[in-house]
Amino acid sequence: MPHFRPLPLLTLFSLPALALLLTLGTWQMQRMSWKADRIDAFEARGEVVSFQAALCNGFEGDFGPSVTGPAPLTGETLRVYTLRDAPGWARVGLMAVPACQPGEPDRLVFVETGFETLIRGDRTPVSQWRIEPLPAAGVFSGRNDPDTNQWYRFDVDAMAAALGADPARIAPVWARADLGLPQSLAQTPPPRHLGYALTWYGLALALVGVYAAFHVARGRLRL
Repeated sequence: MPHFRPLPLLTLFSLPALALLLTLGTWQMQRMSWKADRIDAFEARGEVVSFQAALCNGFEGDFGPSVTGPAPLTGETLRVYTLRDAPGWARVGLMAVPACQPGEPDRLVFVETGFETLIRGDRTPVSQWRIEPLPAAGVFSGRNDPDTNQWYRFDVDAMAAALGADPARIAPVWARADLGLPQSLAQTPPPRHLGYALTWYGLALALVGVYAAFHVARGRLRL
């Protein structure tokens, strides 16, 4: 007859730890699947040759098509803080994009024209874009300072005022530099999440083994 008398304190600490390890492993598996779907959506987004086509065709999710056509953008630009390979300023201006239907007013779209590194000030021009929803402000985003042209979050009304534009005409998307797979997807690819999941599951299995071995050694577990 099997015999098992669990140690109260050891069991009290082991069960929550086991639940946590299994939860972390399952979360990593879900994260792997979610990220794989996001990468597939990014790679299937297509390519267009005009900003009008990109806006009028519409898109699902967070990734719009890649735009390779020219951006006839002139006038002032704003410096929007962003983090690429290094921290820096994305130069962002407003460009009029023809309406989808005759008789509708043209829309204004924020367009990134270049990226300046924060320390050296080197500027890299943009030759390819992707359409995305305007980014939401992060919890730790700084406060905008229009007087020094330093912007840390998108504020349509304030940015439109700084550029002398009507905020009602501004589209809820922007054209940012298309630099390939976003860093949020490329930095930790799906196989790495699988490795993390196997690590958590392995620790859970080791915990069960230690728990069982300790009870066997104390004579509290016999098969």
